[in-house]
Amino acid sequence: MPLPALPAWDQFRADDQLRLFLDLLQRAQASWAVYAQAEAGFATVLQPLLSLEAEIEEAFAPISHLHAVLGDEDWRQAYAQALAAWSSYSTELYQHRGLYEQVRKVLEQGGLDHIQARVAELKERDFRLTGVALAEADRERFAANALRLSALATEFAHHVLDATQAVFFDVGAERLAGVPEAQRELWAQQSRQAGLSAYRISLRQPDYVAVLTHAEDRFLREQVYNAYVQRASELGPASFDNGPLMLEILALRQAQAELLGFANYNELALQGRMADSVSSIRQLLEGLLSRSGPQAIEDRQDLLQEAQACGLESIAAWDIAFLSERLRVRQHAYRQEDLRPYFPLPQVLERLFALLQGLWGLRVQRVEVPVWHQDVIYLELEEQGEIIAGCYLDLFAREGKRGGAWMADLRGLRQLGSGALQRPIALLTCNFRPPAEGAVAQLDHSELTTLLHELGHGLQHMLTRVAQTGVSGIAGIAWDAVELPSQFMENLAQREDSLLRLASPDAQGQNLAPELAQRVVASRNFQSALLCRRQIEFALFDLAIHEQVPTSEAELQAVLDALRQRTAMFAVPANNRFQHSFSHIFAGGYAAGYYSYKWAEVLAADAFAAVARDGLHGSLTARRYRDTVLALGGAWSAAEVFRMFMGRDPDIAALLADYGWRSA
Repeated sequence: MPLPALPAWDQFRADDQLRLFLDLLQRAQASWAVYAQAEAGFATVLQPLLSLEAEIEEAFAPISHLHAVLGDEDWRQAYAQALAAWSSYSTELYQHRGLYEQVRKVLEQGGLDHIQARVAELKERDFRLTGVALAEADRERFAANALRLSALATEFAHHVLDATQAVFFDVGAERLAGVPEAQRELWAQQSRQAGLSAYRISLRQPDYVAVLTHAEDRFLREQVYNAYVQRASELGPASFDNGPLMLEILALRQAQAELLGFANYNELALQGRMADSVSSIRQLLEGLLSRSGPQAIEDRQDLLQEAQACGLESIAAWDIAFLSERLRVRQHAYRQEDLRPYFPLPQVLERLFALLQGLWGLRVQRVEVPVWHQDVIYLELEEQGEIIAGCYLDLFAREGKRGGAWMADLRGLRQLGSGALQRPIALLTCNFRPPAEGAVAQLDHSELTTLLHELGHGLQHMLTRVAQTGVSGIAGIAWDAVELPSQFMENLAQREDSLLRLASPDAQGQNLAPELAQRVVASRNFQSALLCRRQIEFALFDLAIHEQVPTSEAELQAVLDALRQRTAMFAVPANNRFQHSFSHIFAGGYAAGYYSYKWAEVLAADAFAAVARDGLHGSLTARRYRDTVLALGGAWSAAEVFRMFMGRDPDIAALLADYGWRSA
């Protein structure tokens, strides 16, 4: 039996969900006066407000999710209206001085247990950072800015998706030399659906990666690269141009920070994070940049030699992935495509479930329930004979679906008014290469790593033991620590024993050879310095534009160009408009926080090394990781949780060992 009250996804209609959501907001807002006048206490004020918050989040989750994975106009409009209404509601709530005074009284009265005190402290901070103490005119300005920022983020994301879907390349078979047969069949399938005889290539991530990595036709690689990096910029249709939106977003964020008394948005964003200052973040990033230098130079030289072997006099941006794959084959004797036969998705999931059982005693089973697309599957997690969580997987790229990979929560662990315990449910979304008609989906190593990454997020949400709204699961966790469990799980794709556990026999019944698994593991550091420097470029760019806000698109471009002079090992074409589709910081939650990937990578490497030393299956360290990092949510600060697990503060040594750089 599935968990109770699962959504009837196949019956949802955008206008119905929107109406229910707006009605809920109206009822919730009508109750504020009651709580503002009640006798101050956790049970009389904070808990009712938290319960309302949970109900609103759970009502919004299906709208947000179906907008992202279906993308039709009805869901777009419903999402935009719901988000605007919720943004307005939240700002008014956290600017309500009567409710703020109630929260302060609850804190001042004391008598709270640890979790209650933590929730109250976080809520008091939310009020302060929404401008509750500002003068009336400034409060109104803050509220108007917040509403506009919400709308701009939605518009930015829509532009990226629309610009991605607007471009196709219809090519003949003669231009697809080097591209794996399975990928070519998918393109032929896309063409047949469009009534064409050619091969149709989209700009969706799997198509883009396949062309840049495998296509021997250099001009095709150049065409696809240029179309991809120009998305949502002034170099394409004006209706998709994100340039003006970026400037307005940055200016409004700066205005919000100044209204709250901060010098810039970086300082505002750091409130509640593990990093105590921008200088400590820069110290980490600049240190990694410096350490990576010698190895990056060596990696670049290897690519230059590979280019010469291919008859290329120089390396263009659209050559790098192609040459890298050739170099990988020469140095490590395998291609990404060589691994797909050993990782058919159904068997990968079965073996992954077995691995989770070995690690933490979890049992995972598939349950047939209503879903929003035929490719979606629903799973439930059982621990000690009890169903503790659910999870929807939507793993394949398709038309209308937002690109990338992410985990979202449908609902969290909490005590309902009836006394029943509501179990958490996660939504895991990826954009893997879909299977051809009649075939089974197969993952390459990169896709396997992504699946493990998103599952790590999902596990932290699903395995929580904290049932208090606001700090349950992923709620209340410092943003620069949220990538710890996801990057922890990625390590399972980088170890020979776990890689062999996840692999299945191929169509001929042959197992993944230990020698091949060893070569995959040995390639873990392949071009790691180049990849690290690219991530540092993104993080430093994010910090730079939120510290000194550009006033023109030319200035914004100049900031990125200057950083590339320090970080990039190959020239970046002048038409590259990466920033115009940088949804993480302009339409997601990573504004002034992209550094979090590197910050959390230190935590994850340190944590995984400790578990690996003691043994992945059933060890005391693995159990302690489950009982702290995966169980405690935001009920303690991220630094406190890490110390509970490790008994000390984080150490970068494990990450540097993983990189294997000579200079490190």
